[in-house]
Amino acid sequence: MTSIPFKAVAVDMDGTFENDDKQFDHQRFEKVLTRLRAQHVHFIVSSGRPLSRLRQDFFEFLDRIDIVADNGSILTQDNQIIARHVFTYKTGIKLINFIQDNYPEVKIAASGLDRAYMNKKAPAKFKSLMHFFYPDSVEVNNLVDIPTSDSLTKLTLSCSSELASELERKFNASNPERIHCTTSGFDNIDVMPAGVNKGQGIKYFLRYFNVKPEELIAFGDGMNDKEMIELAGYSYAMKNGDERLKQIAKYEAPSNNEMGVLQVLENYLDGKQY
Repeated sequence: MTSIPFKAVAVDMDGTFENDDKQFDHQRFEKVLTRLRAQHVHFIVSSGRPLSRLRQDFFEFLDRIDIVADNGSILTQDNQIIARHVFTYKTGIKLINFIQDNYPEVKIAASGLDRAYMNKKAPAKFKSLMHFFYPDSVEVNNLVDIPTSDSLTKLTLSCSSELASELERKFNASNPERIHCTTSGFDNIDVMPAGVNKGQGIKYFLRYFNVKPEELIAFGDGMNDKEMIELAGYSYAMKNGDERLKQIAKYEAPSNNEMGVLQVLENYLDGKQY
């Protein structure tokens, strides 16, 4: 058996592990995952997608992978939630009001622990896209009517990614419970509690597994993967990825449409570094 230099794998989903049609080769992944587990290597899916979507994406692998969902807001092991980071209800509603008042053109999907929420009056195209990413979503007359029994983990905003730093700065200037905005490079922004990101979620798992960051291999394509890529001893930006991320990563993987993640992992397992 070929020895490989890492003990944990972390992969982003959109633009990284999945192709542009939002698919990956399940049979090929089954073979790679089996070989990785034979060498006691942990496989971590680290995505901005909510847990409900990732559970559908990896339904046949849930007992063999770990998940960092909502960009680090929710962590699962053996399909059980082991950690969660949420907005207080008061801050979640204040944040929604702040966005609706200051950026009325921005469309919002609010991800909660129980389900996701969208405004009934949102454009059909936006709702269709969000229903894919949030399969358990419901439509409400007003997002501030979210039940007090639920807790928000993340907001997804449909708008220019250039708004991220402005929105974060303006909201944090007058609110003690701070937020963090990031983007995958598309026309959207993810808003989480301050300090929540993929890198922090993966650090949690590495401590639990007693794996050092230099024993981690990570793959990403967007700037919401930045902390994860900076953490990993073996860091790969996808060929199709953000040029800024390529400057941070040590290596470049083939594109997501070439199943670049699986290519690189197969090469390591075969005794070849990509």
